[in-house]
Amino acid sequence: MSARQKSVWDYLIVTASHETQARAYHAHLRLRHELGLLPQVRQFLVVADWEGKRIGSGASTVFCLAQVVDREAARRGGPVSTEELLRPLRILIVHAGGDSRRLPAYSACGKIFVPVPARQSGGLPATLFDLLVPDLLALPEGAAGRGQVVVAAGDALIRFDASNLRLDLAGITMLGCAAEPAEASRHGVYCLGPDGGLALYLQKPTPAEQKAAGAMDASGKSALDLGVMSLDAAAAATLLGAFGGISREAILRHGVDLYREICCAMGSSATLAHYIRSARASGSTWSEDALAALFPLLGAVPVHVQLLPGCSFLHFGATRQLIESGLALLGQHPTDTLLALDNSLAPGGAIVGANSWVEGCRLSAALEVPGRNVVVGVDVDEPLGLPREACLDVVRGHGRRGAPVWFVRCYGVADGFKDSVRQGARFCGWPVLEWLAAAGASPEDVWSGEEDPAGRSLWNARVFPAEPSAAGFRRWLWIFAPQAASAADKQAFLAADRYSAAEVAVMADQPEFHLRRIAIWAEEARRAPAGDPSVVARVLAVAGNSFRETGARVTS
Repeated sequence: MSARQKSVWDYLIVTASHETQARAYHAHLRLRHELGLLPQVRQFLVVADWEGKRIGSGASTVFCLAQVVDREAARRGGPVSTEELLRPLRILIVHAGGDSRRLPAYSACGKIFVPVPARQSGGLPATLFDLLVPDLLALPEGAAGRGQVVVAAGDALIRFDASNLRLDLAGITMLGCAAEPAEASRHGVYCLGPDGGLALYLQKPTPAEQKAAGAMDASGKSALDLGVMSLDAAAAATLLGAFGGISREAILRHGVDLYREICCAMGSSATLAHYIRSARASGSTWSEDALAALFPLLGAVPVHVQLLPGCSFLHFGATRQLIESGLALLGQHPTDTLLALDNSLAPGGAIVGANSWVEGCRLSAALEVPGRNVVVGVDVDEPLGLPREACLDVVRGHGRRGAPVWFVRCYGVADGFKDSVRQGARFCGWPVLEWLAAAGASPEDVWSGEEDPAGRSLWNARVFPAEPSAAGFRRWLWIFAPQAASAADKQAFLAADRYSAAEVAVMADQPEFHLRRIAIWAEEARRAPAGDPSVVARVLAVAGNSFRETGARVTS
């Protein structure tokens, strides 16, 4: 088989959290397909979680496979087994759903389409997708006639040498790398058998647990799960069979995590007791009887592990990681470099500062970022200076009554949106309750209907005002320093139409978010001495067509 034939994939599937996100993802894939950036993909799908609820990476994987099987069965006609339907196919599934709670500025686009400081062919601003997916599509094929399903996480860029990688073994091949036990404790960890197969899978084990289970090698390092696995048709069919009899209601209630409910059942040394204990420790709410029914089916799948040398991770999943990983991607020092991407600078526009991230902005005046700042989607038409570690993003969307609004979010680079009040949640660097007191607000003002402190977080606190115009963000810059707020500021906050980050993630105009970046790219490309007007015109036309079904339009 030729190298070109080997590179062909029958399906590229990207998962999404809900239908709104799925429509934006589909437009992205269509745009790249029509620009010729996915030449080795025959067809692409975007599969959303059910009813806008998180069903877990395991359930999503099974649902994606079921979608393919249904399509192939309709095409083939007649009774054909699941395994036989999958045997001729190469399928890449990239999990890209999730709320992006640690990265609120990009919750509208999802982590996989976060802009990154890199260049790509085809004239589009580069995103994490454009760096990650081509590497996954370049993975070696499985054994001839046995099918191949590659499943990967879409929230981090993994760099590794795949020159000696084999994905033609029976069952599942999981990819890993040697890592320090402390780093491995935040991920899945493999305990390896003498033949290189999987003996036991540990989910986020402490270093002590890794040592007790024999996960560490002679040098004291553990085998960390890279979040990439290749299944043959038989293994994929086993997954479908294992969960095929479970009701939709049960999956919606409990979710199925690929690593917690599936991988923990695998390995030559796995026992039912280990499986139940590991699943429970990782948060599984399935009954012991349900787990016991899954264990023999999943545990029978042969699993191999390949450790890859020289791996590196670049995470773009948290606000502070934008700066750290962006600079690492460029190979530059974090103390003296400014990350400015997808911005439009008109006469008088400038960005002054260092060690900060400025993206998707239009500037006709100076923006000062003293350090560890993140500024996204802001129009700066008069001088603007932010405090150190302050983050500001402005995103267009629709308010509760359906009218267009601009959501204004001021917060700190280290704020933990996932943390509850009980866990010490902070807002603009302050403990959330202290910030509310300084701003003259009560917990009931921002968490109406959520009485349990364990359920109150910055993610669901209605602290972000909506404005009728993009320029309205300046009214709210005092949020960074509530102790300096005037009585009028405090009253305006209480009277404002305010939203939580969770609401903004759903109510943001996702097509407009992406088309703003493409329009800014077009503006700058036309100004460039070597700019090609025909390329700009083609990208704008294709982008407009790709997003037309969502009701958005691209202008520049």
